[in-house]
Amino acid sequence: MSDFLLIGVHPGSSAAVKKWLGQDTSLVAPADQVTAVLESFAERGLFRAYSKGTTKGPRSTFKMLWHRDQNFELVFDSARKTLTFTRVLPEVPARSSMDREFREWVGGRQSEELPEHRRIDGRKCSLSCTNRKGDLGITLTAKGANPDWEYCTRAIVNLVHEVYLMFLNQGAYYTYMIDTFDLDPDHM
Repeated sequence: MSDFLLIGVHPGSSAAVKKWLGQDTSLVAPADQVTAVLESFAERGLFRAYSKGTTKGPRSTFKMLWHRDQNFELVFDSARKTLTFTRVLPEVPARSSMDREFREWVGGRQSEELPEHRRIDGRKCSLSCTNRKGDLGITLTAKGANPDWEYCTRAIVNLVHEVYLMFLNQGAYYTYMIDTFDLDPDHM
């Protein structure tokens, strides 16, 4: 826990972020836009702990303690226009049924079948998944010359949140959650 700045529950809002960013976000460095959104989530208590990690060239990292007391790392690469959670779900064998279903579910988050307020706008970004050594990750790639980093940051954080609230709770992953996150089945 020493790597994290513990944040209490404080009121935060999109309006506060917009005020910090100003009206013209093109004048604010993309990494600062991403940082502002993540800090607003941390101030509202979404993460159990949060810290801004290292910045090297176009890459910035952010660390958070979040769902099921798991450590998450978000990597922002302004040169590639990507936001990546490298380890959304651990211990998922490559090409397993869970891996395939996860990829299909993530892809479905941009479907026209979802209500607009729940859909990730394909005109603003695209989504892809990776499985590296059994860790399922999600990458959001922003589109356009001047990406909407506030939108993209909120979109990927909300997507990971939905993985834990919706995808894992579909029923087929009950045993996975107990085994992987060391949960007590009597208190789920």
